[in-house]
Amino acid sequence: MDVAGAERRTVLLAISGDEAAFAALVRSHQGYVGALLRRASGNAALAEDLAQSTFLRAWRQLHTLKNPDAFRSWLRRIALNLLIDAVRRGAVPDAEPEWDAVATQPSPETAIACAMDLDAALGRLAPAQRTCIILAYGEGMSHSEIAVALDLPFGTVKSHIARGVSTLRACLADWSGR
Repeated sequence: MDVAGAERRTVLLAISGDEAAFAALVRSHQGYVGALLRRASGNAALAEDLAQSTFLRAWRQLHTLKNPDAFRSWLRRIALNLLIDAVRRGAVPDAEPEWDAVATQPSPETAIACAMDLDAALGRLAPAQRTCIILAYGEGMSHSEIAVALDLPFGTVKSHIARGVSTLRACLADWSGR
């Protein structure tokens, strides 16, 4: 049996109430969900909480999954919905606060480290921009797919990506120029 077939079988077992099968799905996808939420939120502690909530909600709503082959994208949607809720509650800051404390003239070593740290640069973006950038470039989703996934107008997604890319370029150029 191929990998996709094995996952489909595991998903079907989990839907039927098999807790061990669901635990296997959690082990299989927890790294992906955690990384997605860390990059999108810019906050490791929040991402960990949201990842746990994602799997809890997935277990409770597993019966609503229509296509067992789409488990990963269904799980991603749950994670993103939880992140959107956190943003609405104000749990995700517009920028990482520790950047406010960075000296205006960092050492060359610090500038090089910052220029190479894309996650740190992503942390400078507004949450909506960061999420759109990660879905577009990290997940390979089209603008249309992102619009559907985040329930945003297509033009808004395009703007978030364009502004986010511009900010990332400026940030990285600024760091490398010091």
